[in-house]
Amino acid sequence: MNDLHAIPEGAVLVRDGIIEEAGSTRRLENLASARLAREIDATGKVVMPAFVDPDAPIVLPPPASGDFKEIDIRRMSGRRLEAQATSMTAELASYGVLTVGAHTLFAPDLRHVVRALRIHRALKPRILRLRSIFAPQYPEDDDPAKLDEIRLRWMPAIARTKLAALIEIPVSEATIEQSRALAEAAAANGYAIRIRVSGASTAEVLQLAYSAGAVSLVGPAPAVPALSRALADAGCVNVAVASRIFAGRYTSKRNAIDDGIPVALGSGYRNDVTTSLNPQYMLYLACTLLGMTIEEAIVATTYNAACSLRLSHVTGSLEPGKSADICIMDVNDYRELARHVGHHDVCLVMRAGKTIYRRPNPTFDD
Repeated sequence: MNDLHAIPEGAVLVRDGIIEEAGSTRRLENLASARLAREIDATGKVVMPAFVDPDAPIVLPPPASGDFKEIDIRRMSGRRLEAQATSMTAELASYGVLTVGAHTLFAPDLRHVVRALRIHRALKPRILRLRSIFAPQYPEDDDPAKLDEIRLRWMPAIARTKLAALIEIPVSEATIEQSRALAEAAAANGYAIRIRVSGASTAEVLQLAYSAGAVSLVGPAPAVPALSRALADAGCVNVAVASRIFAGRYTSKRNAIDDGIPVALGSGYRNDVTTSLNPQYMLYLACTLLGMTIEEAIVATTYNAACSLRLSHVTGSLEPGKSADICIMDVNDYRELARHVGHHDVCLVMRAGKTIYRRPNPTFDD
């Protein structure tokens, strides 16, 4: 997790939105295909892959304000929900986030889960690359009829209409059997599965994640060495969310990383707790509270985060053949990125080779 493959005086050659070459500027300048290329001067800046947020809602109600309680999305019009989601995607892009694992945890029922997923679909061709995550509100009373409705009706319907290819299943020691039945149904319907852990990552929880072929585990780092290594070998990524880090619910990830467990960082954005969509804030939290190096934190917010969504073949690193999702950061050294708390250093963002955000230059009146 600590190898960035940083290239001093490096360059990236992009053709038709795809990275064609990445390496030293001197080598790329001598390529025949680079002679007619339009140059973007990033002297004195850091060029890096765009950030990936593996855990953020795009469709959510506005926060409570003053005497006004939080508004349930059932009471919001489709136009208002889509406008708010569009605004949120634009904010993420301004922070250099171009890929998002967009869950539906704020949808209060299955009908509104579908409503949220349809808004995701409408937004996908626009600013961000969205990986929709089907995350219904599972019944707390283990009502078999409600669980059967999810397994037998909604899972097949959402898979058939291709509204989501990734499903999230909550797991705790008390819900092992319920979660196992849901995971088996999800696999039968062709979903990739991610597990959200409530409580400790016990041996039973980890065994379920392994047998389900989970692509990611949202929650505390696995702490059972044999199962932890088996999950890591199977490509399961441990996702830590900033809202829980800030609340003090995570301890250092040092042991997990040293054991070879890939760690990703997500915002876990909520509108009722202190959190942020800014990945530089996540870099700061990772380095100051989770015991991670800046190199590990950058990998956790780019490549590993893409792996947790099964999108590392598309984005998350600057490699030939991948989408030219690029951030130019206004710092001389990447190690400065975790030190600038409370603001961001993004000066230019490109998605698939097209500039979608450029920080405006300041203007002063005479």
